[in-house]
Amino acid sequence: MKKTTAFFLTIGVLAMIIGGIGSAVYYRRAEHSMTDTKRQSYEIKNKQNTKEIHLNLSGNANFYILTENSNKVVMNSRSSLPISLNSSLDVEEKNDQLTISAKSDKKRQELDGMKLDIFNRGSAVSLTIPDSVERLIIDGNAQGSIHISEVTAKNLAITMGNADIDLTSIDTEKLAVETANGYLNVYNDVRTGEAMFQTKNGDIQLNDFAASNWSATSTSGDIHINTAKGIAKLDTTNGDIEATDLKGEAEVTSVNGSFSLYGTEIPKKLRVETQQGDIQLYTEEILYDVTIKTKTKLGDSTIFGKERTSFKRGKGTKSFELRTDSGDISVEGPSDYEDGEDE
Repeated sequence: MKKTTAFFLTIGVLAMIIGGIGSAVYYRRAEHSMTDTKRQSYEIKNKQNTKEIHLNLSGNANFYILTENSNKVVMNSRSSLPISLNSSLDVEEKNDQLTISAKSDKKRQELDGMKLDIFNRGSAVSLTIPDSVERLIIDGNAQGSIHISEVTAKNLAITMGNADIDLTSIDTEKLAVETANGYLNVYNDVRTGEAMFQTKNGDIQLNDFAASNWSATSTSGDIHINTAKGIAKLDTTNGDIEATDLKGEAEVTSVNGSFSLYGTEIPKKLRVETQQGDIQLYTEEILYDVTIKTKTKLGDSTIFGKERTSFKRGKGTKSFELRTDSGDISVEGPSDYEDGEDE
């Protein structure tokens, strides 16, 4: 009886193994048959035309833009059911300029009685351009997200209407990024001499960013900053501004929004003015040389645990000027401020 049981158990295990292998093979074949890839390329005839590239993007697919040492423009489209992509690439060389028009629309397909989402590995379009570009202009009416990385052009200008924009590993002399109805994200390692970020209806998020002079403006959206340095101008109409480790100098204005600053890196000069919003600063280190002046019409002002509108310690090499019409002002941090004086 035991031998018979062991025999059938062995047969059962072998059947499961064989069936599992067969299922895996079938799944891979099915996945491959439901994945569509398309490659389009253009070989550049005159390298001089790559100095300035105008890239026009359209469609609702997601684009990934990057550069490489090549004399080609390459567009790779990849989709898997139930999503399909219809992509096209057009390149024109004229007047020492390269004009690239890339379009990709995604569409969801449905088959009666079949669920195809298990084969979905996402859909996206990657577009590779020569790294010899010195001036790169990106615009169009694309409605998906646009990811830009590994770009070292001297001048990078991006203007979109309804697209989210992500930047990673950018090294330029001048950077201008604008989107009307979308989010603007700088993820890490973006370095530039001058920079301008602007949205109308969307948030701005900056991480690990450095520029000599830069600005961030949002009409109806928040601004989030995590580790940035340079001389900055930040402005919102209807949105909050939150920063951690902001180094350099900063001028902050807001109509209907609050401002908060945290971390060990604090601007040498900070000027904040908001009409209807609170102002909150929290330093993680003791500030030995600082001058603080606050003014609020319809709110409280607290500096290091005391209700006051001015504070000075040391030579005052750091200066904070904080103003709000309708809001509270709070400056807090580690203790040991007994040497500070009210001005």
